[in-house]
Amino acid sequence: MPTVLIVDDSELDRRLAAGLLENSSYEVSFAENGVKALAEIERQPPDLILTDLQMPQMDGLELVTYARINSPQIPIVLMTAHGSESIAAEAL
Repeated sequence: MPTVLIVDDSELDRRLAAGLLENSSYEVSFAENGVKALAEIERQPPDLILTDLQMPQMDGLELVTYARINSPQIPIVLMTAHGSESIAAEAL
């Protein structure tokens, strides 16, 4: 079964994102920040990462950078309620 790692410092937002996948065939796991997400990726690499942009300890862009270096095969979707064109360009 394909796995999705949802990374967000808000438990409510993690659960909302998981709710969007509840009728799918994905197994969902969670991390509350980028540091914990990296540990989860090392432990059990997911098939997809959905991550928030703004989080304490390690933000979503930092997570994308580390994941691209260490696990480049994992697709990442960066989510944010506080985006801008410059942030989108940086993420790309």
